[in-house]
Amino acid sequence: MAHECIAVRVRLINRVITALYDEALRPYGLRTSQANILVAVALMAKARPAEVSRSLRIEKSTLSRDVELMKRNAWVESDPPNGGRSQTIRLTPQGQKLLVKIRPSWEKAQAEAKLLIGEDGEAALRQMASRLGFGTPAS
Repeated sequence: MAHECIAVRVRLINRVITALYDEALRPYGLRTSQANILVAVALMAKARPAEVSRSLRIEKSTLSRDVELMKRNAWVESDPPNGGRSQTIRLTPQGQKLLVKIRPSWEKAQAEAKLLIGEDGEAALRQMASRLGFGTPAS
């Protein structure tokens, strides 16, 4: 059953690919999941936690833990600082600089991931993501 299970295969592939990115981001004290949050917040400018959680399909409690860690690292700040329903999150100047600094390492991990899954794999991922409403299909 496990060798036929799509969920098992997707989770294994996710772990391998995530490990590539995590290794590339480790020198910056950052994990792939945190980088995803930083990018989402940067794109939204002032983001409500619920919006970030929804857009990244992550649990609110997971987002909250990561945001607290990123606040301690001065990568993000919130208004009001103590949270609440009207809280918004935004990148600090340090968080913006971090995104610029990690770009070459991210690009290296991206290239390694593309080599690993191949052009057909990348195209299939883009097509699946597009079908599910995430991004655009492969050209």
